[in-house]
Amino acid sequence: MRFVTTAGMKELERQIAQAGVSYPEMMERAGQSAAKAILERWPVAGKRVLVLCGKGNNGGDGFVVARHLAEAGGAVTAALLCGRPATPESCAAYGQMPPSVAVTEDLSALPSRIWEAALLVDGVFGTGFSGSIPGELEPAFAAARQAQRTGTPVAALDLPSGVNGDTGEYESCIPADLTVAMGAVKPAHLVNWAGEYMKELALGEIGAHPRVEDAFSGWQEALELYHVRRFLPRRSHTGHKGQNGRLLLIAGCRQYPGAAVLATAAAARSGAGYVRLASIPGAVKIVAARCPEAIYTLCKKNSQGGIAGGEENLSLLLGAAQGADAIAIGCGMEPGPDTLALVKALLRQEKPLLLDAGALTALAVEPEPLSLLENAACPVVITPHPGEYARLTGVPVGNNPFSPEYTRTESIGITVLWKGYITGITGPEGKLWHFGGCDGLAKGGSGDVLTGLIGGLLAQGASPFGAAVAGAWLHGRAAQLCARDHTRRAMVPSQLMEYFGRAFLEAEQE
Repeated sequence: MRFVTTAGMKELERQIAQAGVSYPEMMERAGQSAAKAILERWPVAGKRVLVLCGKGNNGGDGFVVARHLAEAGGAVTAALLCGRPATPESCAAYGQMPPSVAVTEDLSALPSRIWEAALLVDGVFGTGFSGSIPGELEPAFAAARQAQRTGTPVAALDLPSGVNGDTGEYESCIPADLTVAMGAVKPAHLVNWAGEYMKELALGEIGAHPRVEDAFSGWQEALELYHVRRFLPRRSHTGHKGQNGRLLLIAGCRQYPGAAVLATAAAARSGAGYVRLASIPGAVKIVAARCPEAIYTLCKKNSQGGIAGGEENLSLLLGAAQGADAIAIGCGMEPGPDTLALVKALLRQEKPLLLDAGALTALAVEPEPLSLLENAACPVVITPHPGEYARLTGVPVGNNPFSPEYTRTESIGITVLWKGYITGITGPEGKLWHFGGCDGLAKGGSGDVLTGLIGGLLAQGASPFGAAVAGAWLHGRAAQLCARDHTRRAMVPSQLMEYFGRAFLEAEQE
């Protein structure tokens, strides 16, 4: 599914206007298509309809809807929650409402009007909203929420008011039974918790010419199941374990042996034929008790209890790398000079390499870490969370994954999966956004499971981008299945592997 960010939508509208469809015409078509969608679900003849309007263009869409619903026989009132319209387009739409549409600016009487309505239309803020609902509007919002809970249908124009269009964040909003996305789907329509504030989603028209839409460069693509099926490595019915991929996983230290446990167990459930964990003896002992399927390489430890970076370990690990089909390093590793030495040595070999956690933090102390990644002798995948990404790029990142700060790695030829409530995956093969998973993953250890899974897919022959794409979807789907049984609050990362099988079954069905 393709979508646009809120900034992308503004640019698309600008290009549509340049192609000959004016902003007032776009508003008219948007409102008309929204009214049509509403009338298909809820006939309004003889019924009280309350249209909640802001002072911007979302309110202008509301005025157009009010006009069309009145023409369909509804007893329509347009409530101005933020005062008179403030944009040229919304002023024009306001002036075109017929006398049969009543207008009110009385906020004190609004809750009672909401309770009297047979249908509510939300045109207050739309996708341009961020922050908090003004305090003076909260009584009306509370009344609308209560009315919706007790059966009054609510139709939202573009997005339920109070929801951030790019992030899906909200403190207070009006949940909608029908949301009409104007012109294009936005990120907030796709996040995994969107069901909290919207039920049905419909796409409204704004009059875009296909030539303009096809040429628009701002479209983004959401990860869907067909992408996973395209990238998931095929298995042979007659293949043996040596043909199903050999992963070398370098992970763990005295302080964080659990990360090695989680990554190893996930890799073992990924379909890889061999999973070899290289770690210090204490971590290997713990992992071996929990994952008998893996094999082990014992590394010398340094004074901090991590994997030492001396010549003996370097020679040992580079030798193990020669017998592997892919390598993953970083889970539960101390981000010091020893880890950096290992990472730099592995960047000079040719096997696909995944860097996570301690490996990324160690690399970030280099003067030009992105240059090292760009000039690596091997295909590289990195899986940073926002803090690790900021350290690597030297640029602070905010809470919006669509901000320009997240594009710093797009031109260096590696695959990047930046983790978060919306996961971005970019590489030489393209760019996808994953909206799956759930907040039950917001716990220590979830990233280690993801690393083991992606590393196992790399070892089985998936491309770096393909392994990241398939791994992100499988990881997120396993989390959703786990949450159904254990709740998002109580689930823990060590349970995720038990749901890999069901996630793989869905991905492997034709």
